[in-house]
Amino acid sequence: MTLQIFILGTLSEAESHPYDIKKRLLKSLGNTIPINDGTLYYQFDVLQKKGLIQKLEVVQSDNRPEKTTYGITDKGLKALETEIYAAYQNVTSISALYATLFYLDKIDKNKLAYLIEEAIDKRQDKLKLIEDTDLDTLQIPQEKQQPLELLTDHAYHSIQSDVAWLKKLLVYVRSE
Repeated sequence: MTLQIFILGTLSEAESHPYDIKKRLLKSLGNTIPINDGTLYYQFDVLQKKGLIQKLEVVQSDNRPEKTTYGITDKGLKALETEIYAAYQNVTSISALYATLFYLDKIDKNKLAYLIEEAIDKRQDKLKLIEDTDLDTLQIPQEKQQPLELLTDHAYHSIQSDVAWLKKLLVYVRSE
């Protein structure tokens, strides 16, 4: 869904060609969203079939392939808003939110702040659960204790990092 959010968000600001969106995506997000031409054009096809975008112009020049300009529909604008909120309601990884950052001006900041607060609370609950877990009581064989400690340590610090980032995002959203 991240790629679709980026496509819809970009088209909400201006009509564009898929290739131009790919260049903008790579410039903005680098390799955080894996993309190839097949995936990109497939997503354009999906969005068009859903009625979220539409072809505006097809230009054919002499020795070049067709160049199709797309625009977003009213239904696409509503879907963009819905998908941005959904990304924050179901945060599985922080990197899944990257594409949304460029289009936060399309949504209600108070609603977004509430969703970010919920995401922070969920992660803080996970931190508390890890802190409260006594690994010694889990009856793990001795040879498995250190791998479990490493795994737990990584999970804990990753969640801490997510919370810190979400708090920075919350400050940014509230300052807008």
